[in-house]
Amino acid sequence: MDIEVDADAPVGSITGAAMDGVAYAVVHHEEGWVMFEDRCTHAGCSFVHDGGEVAEGTVLVCACHGSEFDLRDGSVLEGPATDPLAIVPLRAERGRLRST
Repeated sequence: MDIEVDADAPVGSITGAAMDGVAYAVVHHEEGWVMFEDRCTHAGCSFVHDGGEVAEGTVLVCACHGSEFDLRDGSVLEGPATDPLAIVPLRAERGRLRST
């Protein structure tokens, strides 16, 4: 699967992508690229449109209620969310992102 986002985007960037009618967040963290459905597992807030933030290199913070997720595996680091994110690892290849 190819993702059309800027593979040269800086670490910490969160970009939106849509596939088959589903909105995804594409995130560049300090250890690589990942994508997941663009909604917090707690209350459904968008990481792209509601101000999600990458902190401490590999932690995604939801701006709505402060849930924190590990971008390496999707696990919840801090609630109120209890369900993890379904992370899809990506790799940069010739200026594009591809699933690994």
